[in-house]
Amino acid sequence: MELSLEKFKVKIFSSLIYTIFFILFFRFILIDIDDTADYLLWLEYYNIIKIYIIVQIFIGIILNHQQINLLKKKNEEIKYLSFHDEMTGLYNRRYFENKLGELNDPAEHNLSVIIADMNNLKKINDNQGHKKGDYYIKSAANLLKSELREEDIISRIGGDEFAIILPDTNKEKCKKIVNRLKNKIEEHPEKHLSIAFGYVHHNHQYNSLEEMIKNADKNMYYNKKKFKEEINRSKNHVYHVSNYNIFY
Repeated sequence: MELSLEKFKVKIFSSLIYTIFFILFFRFILIDIDDTADYLLWLEYYNIIKIYIIVQIFIGIILNHQQINLLKKKNEEIKYLSFHDEMTGLYNRRYFENKLGELNDPAEHNLSVIIADMNNLKKINDNQGHKKGDYYIKSAANLLKSELREEDIISRIGGDEFAIILPDTNKEKCKKIVNRLKNKIEEHPEKHLSIAFGYVHHNHQYNSLEEMIKNADKNMYYNKKKFKEEINRSKNHVYHVSNYNIFY
């Protein structure tokens, strides 16, 4: 798209050069004409063609301006989609991985990390269809956004998995955020919406953000396993987050 913008600029410049060349060329022809009638006839042709070219250039500039604005808008859309998940509007895995490099010193940014993974999405897709599964993914994304701060980085890094980086967040604050999210899920009208969480806070035992994410991921899978064990013991199979002790 950026190359197309350059092509439009070159096209306008070329048209202006052509016009200047045409005007100068015909002026030299008119100077060499001795007969007055021929001179006036050539002058009339010259003015008509000159006006025609100027009008064409003017129209071209207007159309090119519109095309340039359209291309700029498309470029902005492409840039947005390159770092955002189309379904949920959250940041995507590419953006998340870029942030891993930028924020890779947990001590400097006082980071906490939450990994969230939806429970039983495959069962929902199989029993109710992928359209319903997509609805649950969007609901989970909106729920996460509603309880997090503007500076928090929420990314959808997999089909049903989300990663959240919390700058300047100590362990207590992070735990409060997770508890708020759990309460929101409990209150959600869709009883099958359930999310397993795992979180860690930098307490000088992690050397990198990647190491924190790995540990948060392990904690999440532990909780996911406990959730499945509880569901297997349950008779009503209600999927909301339950009251077992969550390991962090």
